Amino acid sequence: MEKTIKLLERVFTFLLLAVAFAACSSDDDSTDGDGNIKPDVNVNDPVGTVSLSMMKGPSIRDGATGIGSIYIGDDYNFDGGYFISLGTVKGLGNVSYIPTTGWASKVSVRSGNGYVAYDPYGGFYRIFVEEEIVGTTGGIIGYEVKYQAPFKGKDLELELPATSVSFDKKGGTENIVFNNKEFVVFTAKSSEDWCQIIPTSTYNYSFLANGIQIIAQPSNVAATTEATITLTTAYGKKKEIKVTRGGVDPYLTLNETSVTLDAKECERQVGLNTNIQKEDLTISNTASSWCKAEFVDQTRAIHASAARIKFVGNKPAKAVKAANAAGSASYYALVLKANSNDKDTERKGTITLKSKDGKKSVTLDVIQEKAYLYVREKGYNEVSFDNEERNAAIGNVYTSLEYEDLQVSCNEAWCKPELQKDHWGYITLNTNISKNTTEKTRKAKIVISNKTKTLSFTMNVSQSGVKFVPSQTKVGFDKNQSNKTITINTNIDWEASSNQSWCTISRNGNNLTIRATPYSGSAANRKATISFKGISTKIEVDQSKYALGDEYNENGVKGQVICINDTIRYVGKDVGEVAWSTEEVATGATDKYDGRLNIAIIKKISGWKDLYPAFALCDALNTGSVTGWYLPAMYELNTIYSVGNSIRDYHWSSTEYTASKAYRCYYSNYINDSKRSQHKVKAVHRF
Repeated sequence: MEKTIKLLERVFTFLLLAVAFAACSSDDDSTDGDGNIKPDVNVNDPVGTVSLSMMKGPSIRDGATGIGSIYIGDDYNFDGGYFISLGTVKGLGNVSYIPTTGWASKVSVRSGNGYVAYDPYGGFYRIFVEEEIVGTTGGIIGYEVKYQAPFKGKDLELELPATSVSFDKKGGTENIVFNNKEFVVFTAKSSEDWCQIIPTSTYNYSFLANGIQIIAQPSNVAATTEATITLTTAYGKKKEIKVTRGGVDPYLTLNETSVTLDAKECERQVGLNTNIQKEDLTISNTASSWCKAEFVDQTRAIHASAARIKFVGNKPAKAVKAANAAGSASYYALVLKANSNDKDTERKGTITLKSKDGKKSVTLDVIQEKAYLYVREKGYNEVSFDNEERNAAIGNVYTSLEYEDLQVSCNEAWCKPELQKDHWGYITLNTNISKNTTEKTRKAKIVISNKTKTLSFTMNVSQSGVKFVPSQTKVGFDKNQSNKTITINTNIDWEASSNQSWCTISRNGNNLTIRATPYSGSAANRKATISFKGISTKIEVDQSKYALGDEYNENGVKGQVICINDTIRYVGKDVGEVAWSTEEVATGATDKYDGRLNIAIIKKISGWKDLYPAFALCDALNTGSVTGWYLPAMYELNTIYSVGNSIRDYHWSSTEYTASKAYRCYYSNYINDSKRSQHKVKAVHRF
């Protein structure tokens, strides 16, 4: 027992030394088809890189510079370990994997070449030879090199042919060869002393371990005993093998009590440990409609791979036939084969294994994830396009369903979707969008589903209309002959027309000039409409029979025309010079754009005519059937000043500032003044 443990310690020394610094990572553009960094790609030196001038010599003792036990001999070969050249590379970072063939005890040293070396006392190294060192009298006396150790090779998972091993009470020996096609540095540890491990190799060198030999000591107890072998890669990725050793009593256990399966069609193995014969076990399965369960004996297949083992530990294995390579353990598994889930709910079931005598049983809860179907990313279901015709790729389709079971449709003829599958297996949602010649945004729904429609995904598609935005859609003129030029912001050609002869138009690029002849009619105003061919947008033109400064006298409203612009016209009348109010109270009359809202608030206050003189003077014009006179808000006054230039001094606005102050205005000058101050008041009436 003690000799065996010492042997194990010696064998695993090189593996334990191989766990330290992280190797360089690479992206898809810098790697070949096997994930190795391309030799001609510039890669940074890995963490832990050491630069060294290696002087040649007959041995390290006799003047050669060593890296561990490795040195350059007088024959200009690497010596003192095992080596493999990867040929010309850009640098140390391009040495990214540990080959399994081509190793030699000596290899020629060449500038610009990359190497992987194995030191029996120090593990794996990667080395890059930069340039020769030439002596003062000529001749090569050494090389400038870079190296990094421990070198861990590629970051891969260990691929195990089985995750459970069963011995009877006699124990025995069993060999497991990993399924990896490439070399993976690993360590192995057993949780129990009765279960021991020795690394094995099917390659030509013992240090290229790609499997383990499990040695189970005979049991001296009646009960079943269990051990866990933990396999850990140099990057910390772990896999476990459950080892069961029988006692006198029958045993039946599973490595897991529950499994969750992918929504796609899948297969999963669950390790089974038992000393009960297969024919003496029964299976009941409540998930049998979607998940088949089968008890499988993997022993023969795993034993067959053991015939390839060339080294056990660091000792050559004897040439044995497959029959003799077979160990004494058994490999059983419960194999689950699930159909794809086509519903948006999980599926659940229970699988029970029992001995026929009913004395032993074990259950496994099986859950299959709900089906999924989405485009680009979960939660993404809105896409928009401009008005142009296009063939657009919306995004990849991610689904647990098979491509052949998918269908796609759209509720609008202008949007024609299709699903495409490339040679990599990726599914893409594409759509053909026709040109939108209208101004309105149009919407459609693309629905992807399976043929039975138990699962679906909806993509909302919107397409904007043509861009056609006049800088204004209302144009106003006074009675005089006049013109105005507006700009059309658009991405289409356009043609305009007027429905009235007095209103004419001309175009200069995307500028539209509108002209009005003098108006001498008696009606309040005359109207015209400018239309655009194929476009619903219109421009309304309104010409008044008045001009600034004219006297206005209609329906009892008398005053002077003080403002005519595109959208609003005012009659005004000076009514005096008074205080805004005689009390200091916050009224809420704070609107800056429409004095009608402010006077409505003031008129709700009891005794307002005495308390708010400026408002009372304006409202006094509303007599008989006349209504609509009011004190203008601050920005209304600014509009009147800017357009009509009819006010040449500060006037009260109806806009309150605080409980004690209100705004008086002159052009764009707004001053908050005491409400008790005396200022001019101009009443206005819209027409």
